[in-house]
Amino acid sequence: MRYLVIAAAVMAILAGVIFSTAGKKMMHATSSEVAVMELPEPNSAGAGLFKQYCAQCHGLPGIDTHTAADWPRAVERMMANISASGKQMPSDGERDLIVNYLVRHAK
Repeated sequence: MRYLVIAAAVMAILAGVIFSTAGKKMMHATSSEVAVMELPEPNSAGAGLFKQYCAQCHGLPGIDTHTAADWPRAVERMMANISASGKQMPSDGERDLIVNYLVRHAK
């Protein structure tokens, strides 16, 4: 009987969490929203490539989500994720432009 009460309480909590988040919009930008986002140097090659490749998986994170020292590793990790997902990969030169852009505008 005690386990039934605990199970019922857990189910009630889970139901509350599910229903409280239903219909709420996630905060990542979609590909169509990327164009209106404020980016430093929005017409630069780095910004264009950042929008093109980063938005295809998860929308654009803020450039200040990593430090200048952390961006190269973060981009390499994301490159591995892109490769594993079968999505279009940036060339080595494009990757370098993206990293330089992110490092230049990082926090």
